[in-house]
Amino acid sequence: MSIGGGLPGGNGGSGWGRPEQLPPVSGQQWPQNGPDWEALARQHETEQKKRRMLQIGGGAAAVVVVAGIVTAAIALSNPAHPKRVDAGAPVTPSASGAGSPAASASASGSASPSPAQLVDKYGSNAIVLSKTVKPGQADGHNGPVVPMTGKDADHGESNGPVVDTSRSFTVSALVDNNAPKGGKCVLSQGSGDYYTFYLGRDDWGTHNQWVFKVQTLPGGEDKNTRQAFSKQPSWTGKWVLLTGVYDASAKAITLYVDGEPQSTVKIDGIWSSASRMQLGRAKYHGAWVDNWDGAISDVLVWDRALSASDVAQLQKGGGTSAGAAPTAGWLLP
Repeated sequence: MSIGGGLPGGNGGSGWGRPEQLPPVSGQQWPQNGPDWEALARQHETEQKKRRMLQIGGGAAAVVVVAGIVTAAIALSNPAHPKRVDAGAPVTPSASGAGSPAASASASGSASPSPAQLVDKYGSNAIVLSKTVKPGQADGHNGPVVPMTGKDADHGESNGPVVDTSRSFTVSALVDNNAPKGGKCVLSQGSGDYYTFYLGRDDWGTHNQWVFKVQTLPGGEDKNTRQAFSKQPSWTGKWVLLTGVYDASAKAITLYVDGEPQSTVKIDGIWSSASRMQLGRAKYHGAWVDNWDGAISDVLVWDRALSASDVAQLQKGGGTSAGAAPTAGWLLP
């Protein structure tokens, strides 16, 4: 059986004598003595090389494309390049903080409010108000006030001692009283067992009067209390300027109501206590008492004993100016 099988170049006729050879390229003319097998082999090898080169070139191009994608991804993740911001993500400005979660919480009111503080106009003694007290306005007075309801929670406290009770001093405040009876404190100093001084309204026995009182010795005993009372009973529904003066050289305390002297009491001295000043309450036998019911404004402190003429000028100035410079002041216009 012939391997040619009747194909051209088989032993049965003139043609190719090698069955493993590829057919001739279309249109190629062979010489009369037959095909040039070596030329055909070289042509076949050349075509195979071209195919391999094309395959290698295509693979190299694919590698280049992949390398470019990887390089771009690395460049995007490099810290030297700006980070991407996804669409819809909030941007937090670095200066104002607007748009940050903290700012958003503050704007929405979800965070609990901090206690209000009264700024000291003449010094650095801020008064921190309890959370139940907020500065505001009141009828019959032009300027900021602190309204209080007489409840135990209503008060204010300085961030440190304001009055040196071992030396001369003056304290003053313009107040509106809503309570017809009961002890009510406008200003005091002392956060231990007892106050050192107390400016406000006293109500016990036959006394329902404005008062400026002090402790002459520590221990909180009533026998060490000295009191300067007003000439007339206290009242409600009308603003009143209360001023208490301690003159260390004269060894006396004096109460003034609306710029007028009321009474002067001789004392040996005042128990000195380096404690915080209280707005709207006082310490008595270790407990907070006499929370103010009404409004407080124009609170002033001097590190000297104002004279009668100074206090009269304070009254004419609406409770805000006595000629002598104060050392501390809050709730002023």
